[in-house]
Amino acid sequence: MAFNVSVPQLVIDASKEFVEHNNLGMRPDNSNGTKDQQLVGVIGQNMMAHALGLPFMQPTTTHDGGVDFVIHGKKIDIKTMGRTVTPTLKYVNNLIASQTRFNVDGYIFSSLNTIDYKLTICGWLPKATFLWLAKFYEKGTIRERTNGTTFELKADTYEIENEDLIYQIHNWGELFNSIKNDKK
Repeated sequence: MAFNVSVPQLVIDASKEFVEHNNLGMRPDNSNGTKDQQLVGVIGQNMMAHALGLPFMQPTTTHDGGVDFVIHGKKIDIKTMGRTVTPTLKYVNNLIASQTRFNVDGYIFSSLNTIDYKLTICGWLPKATFLWLAKFYEKGTIRERTNGTTFELKADTYEIENEDLIYQIHNWGELFNSIKNDKK
């Protein structure tokens, strides 16, 4: 895995406040996340903002077009999954297929341990590489987790294992430099 960071209380508090007063679950394919899932995503995005020295998420009446951050001129979308354990290289990250239509240059994948509030930056990929390597599953497909439980996909979804990401980075600075040095 790339690296783990503890989520400061100020990020948790700001994220909870944001989710309490804003609904991000308005996807046209109806694959909306619950408030808890939205909180996980907001914490991931606010942690990235914190690392970049940028303001936390603010209410808006417009869609961000999938672009959460511009890092060294590259449009980046951060995707955060909630878990109760620290992920391994065999764990997968999900991306709702309809989100690939957005004009982004790459995806950062992270996992939030909802027990101890540690954020794992799993890695990142340029969008074209992600689409080449990820596996596509249709809505309604039954997927099995490593613990043997199953769930049904609410929408067409791409999955990619952590080991397929650029993951040999050890801190925020190395992550941002890896994005900077990618030849688009």
